[in-house]
Amino acid sequence: MKKLAVMATTLFSAVLFAAAAFGAGFGGATNYSADMETTTQQGAFTSKMFFKDTKMRMESEQRGHKSVTIIRPDKKVMWMMMGGKDYMEMPLDLSKQDIQSKLHDPNVKVDKQFIANETVDRHPAKKYHITVTTNGKAEKSGYIWEASDLSNFPVKYESEDGKMTTVWKNIKIGGVSDSVFEVPAGYKKMAMPMMPAGLGGGMPRRR
Repeated sequence: MKKLAVMATTLFSAVLFAAAAFGAGFGGATNYSADMETTTQQGAFTSKMFFKDTKMRMESEQRGHKSVTIIRPDKKVMWMMMGGKDYMEMPLDLSKQDIQSKLHDPNVKVDKQFIANETVDRHPAKKYHITVTTNGKAEKSGYIWEASDLSNFPVKYESEDGKMTTVWKNIKIGGVSDSVFEVPAGYKKMAMPMMPAGLGGGMPRRR
């Protein structure tokens, strides 16, 4: 379960970076679905992403274990389901770390520098170096490829150190239902223990 949580956090970081670079919608798209292929030092895995307005859903599977993460900035919560019919609920608005706050924070600036024209998964794309700063201090940087045939939708992300790469494939604009961003009926919420900053604490308890 811990590995799945780390994987979800890794994917969340890539999505948040791309969202900060491109605004609330990737390349102007505010309703879409796509497959994500991510490669890290711990291995490679695939996931499915759904996005509508500011809501996100990520479905992942690793070694037969499935996880679903739903991010709801409108409700200021993130839900995680990792098998069975239990789910965890975590706040998103602590210290302005949620997506909505990041996107609309006037102190967050994005510096975008063109590098080259390349091809990603058969899409003609422009490669940029992106630096996200808050109050003048660089917080995160990396590389983003925009597909010119998909209205500048980001089709690839690479971390600054090259240790993580995510490629978006099978991109479909529109058609995402609101029900995708809800916890299914019959699921039970697990009580979250008090946790210090960062990872830690004990296992959640089922209510």
